[in-house]
Amino acid sequence: MMKQLAVMLACVCTVLGLKPCPGDTRGDRRCNHDSTHRVCAKIGIEGTSFWEFTGQTSWCGTIGYYGGPYGDLPRCPADQPTWCICKWATASWIKGEGCTDSVEFDCEATDVCNLKSSYSDFNVDLKPAHDCMMVKCKKQWDACPEPYSSNGANDL
Repeated sequence: MMKQLAVMLACVCTVLGLKPCPGDTRGDRRCNHDSTHRVCAKIGIEGTSFWEFTGQTSWCGTIGYYGGPYGDLPRCPADQPTWCICKWATASWIKGEGCTDSVEFDCEATDVCNLKSSYSDFNVDLKPAHDCMMVKCKKQWDACPEPYSSNGANDL
């Protein structure tokens, strides 16, 4: 019980300490407004493979009309090319591209602990995202508690 409480408290503190993802125009720009958009990544740069490997069409530079103080600004513009992307999209991108220099995260604006404690998102295996995030955002990854195991392996 104490281990579960410690994990939950660490996750709450991590979410409260997230910095805004500069190019995101939803809400307060933090990657914690729903269960999947938890990774702040540079996707608004010329030549990114993000769109190819996620099967999406670029919305960067367009207006999302989300309301609030940032909602009418261009999404992931060239001067702030970041966006809170889905965990499944992160894994799909890395699975296709690899954990190369062209895959860039804003680690301070990414909910690394949420990703670390997630294994699947919309039926996509998150292992590629885990493997890359633990290298690219090592400080944040190492600060997260180990995911809870129901078999008792992580119990004190």
